[in-house]
Amino acid sequence: MFESLKGEEFWEIARRYFVLNGFDGILTVLGITAGSFSTGVGDPKVLITSSLGAAIALGVSGISGAYITEKAERLKKFKELQNDMLSDLKGSIHEKNVTQRAIAISIVNGASPFLCALLSTLPYFLPLFGIGTMEIAYYASAGIALSLLGLLGGFLGKISRESLISFALKMIGVGVITAALSLTLGIGG
Repeated sequence: MFESLKGEEFWEIARRYFVLNGFDGILTVLGITAGSFSTGVGDPKVLITSSLGAAIALGVSGISGAYITEKAERLKKFKELQNDMLSDLKGSIHEKNVTQRAIAISIVNGASPFLCALLSTLPYFLPLFGIGTMEIAYYASAGIALSLLGLLGGFLGKISRESLISFALKMIGVGVITAALSLTLGIGG
């Protein structure tokens, strides 16, 4: 069905959406984690429902927003191609590409933040089932989030043919800033 996904342009867009939205999913759960830690939330169900609720919202937003946006952009290009060729291209591979690429990009756009947020949420299931403590779960979630940020940064370093470590540290730095700002929520409370 998705034979139109072979082009370089598609993979550049998909890669960009994957990193951008994975970053959002990770930082969202990291913010929930640090804010909840700072206010002393001790119930893992609160963290699980808050984080998964955010993951679902990011996923739905990513899928629907990207589909509508990509479809509009691709329809514009398709209509320009029809005008340039002075031909009706309905039913052609060009018309199929409009929908196929919009669907594929929207799946990447929605799955990335959902999966990254889900991975950062997993430690909270342990105390829910009586394994370990909430304190350990908080630290494990933050550790997973920062590790995922480092991996995304390393990936960007590889793409740009720059230092993997430099890009990883930049992404981790943003995570640390996010956590530090979110920790201030508990000050004075």
